[in-house]
Amino acid sequence: MRILVLPCDGIGPEITSAAVTVLNSLDKAFGLGFEFDYEDVGFKSLEKYGTTLRQESLDKAKTYDGIILGTQSHADYPAPEKGGRNVSAGFRIGLDLYANVRPARTRPFLTSNMKEGKTMDLVIMREATEGFYPDRNMTRGWGEVMPSPDMALSTRKITRHCSERIARKAFELAMQRKKKVTAIHKANSFHMTDGL
Repeated sequence: MRILVLPCDGIGPEITSAAVTVLNSLDKAFGLGFEFDYEDVGFKSLEKYGTTLRQESLDKAKTYDGIILGTQSHADYPAPEKGGRNVSAGFRIGLDLYANVRPARTRPFLTSNMKEGKTMDLVIMREATEGFYPDRNMTRGWGEVMPSPDMALSTRKITRHCSERIARKAFELAMQRKKKVTAIHKANSFHMTDGL
């Protein structure tokens, strides 16, 4: 299994190194055949190539079985037109990684604020390619404008296609678990977008 490792910024190199160590241990124990390649993204890529995420890196990632992406400092990147591309958004859009699966559960060996004898086992399915993210809701440019120095506006994009596929993923996962799904929305306020 070929894995592309993208250490990125901040603690990214440290946590990707730890992830590779864990995978190497699993590989040694179970003979999984992991192969790791590395690519620069984030500030290292900006310094070398003038952009935080090259299209070549994204295209290369499509040929791998998995990706380990470290943390990024996109709030500190320059403007997109100066090479500061949001790396995680680039991968989410470029590889169509729309299902952000977030499991959470109580563990018997950890204290929690749950009532005695109660447990929690929850998975949040979040659509990750549209919404209020200004760097992924337009064909060109950003979905933000500043008509005046004292006003900023953001455009929200919601499509039937993306809404249906994240709902389908949620129901598919629910069928493997307790067969329960809760949809959270604000259609009472966002009549058209959450309504859709």
